[in-house]
Amino acid sequence: DDDHNHETEVISTVELTFTPDGGGAPVIANFVDPDGDGGMSGMADAITLVAGTTYTLEIRFLNALEDPAEDITEEIEEEAEEHMILVFGEGVEGPASMPAAPIISHAYADHESDYTSNDVGEDLPVGLRNTIVASTTGSSELRVMLRHLPALNGTPQKSANIPTTYAMGGSVPGDVDADIGFELNVVP
Repeated sequence: DDDHNHETEVISTVELTFTPDGGGAPVIANFVDPDGDGGMSGMADAITLVAGTTYTLEIRFLNALEDPAEDITEEIEEEAEEHMILVFGEGVEGPASMPAAPIISHAYADHESDYTSNDVGEDLPVGLRNTIVASTTGSSELRVMLRHLPALNGTPQKSANIPTTYAMGGSVPGDVDADIGFELNVVP
């Protein structure tokens, strides 16, 4: 089923929840854009993590312009084979970025089969659940990009090399549903 008429989802809120693996209060950072794709810019909370701590990062996407709010995350789960989240930035070492002086590392902690049947190709990461290790103190930017990658003429666009291709500055397929920057601080 090729969806050639896919419209970019209206995403007004992106919620990042960093839960420390050793217990403790989660760190929650939200991006809120009160008019969606309208003229107003959205605002993103700053993220403060503690060096030497490993976190589970869960990402949610919402359209709060609907009443009640529409959880876009559910659609991403249902269409896991057509979505991939890239987590990157100047201080983020991981599949989608390879900086000279990282302050955190990122690794995917989910696969398509966690959400739906893996019907096509490899069981690839989605990026709704991730592992973040805050390695050293510093400040940077953490970016979260949701890409929609529907099959094109019956051929899957999503592939294992998309994050690496992006990190190397190459062109990657699909549409950008969201691309949000958060101030990132890692403290002692």
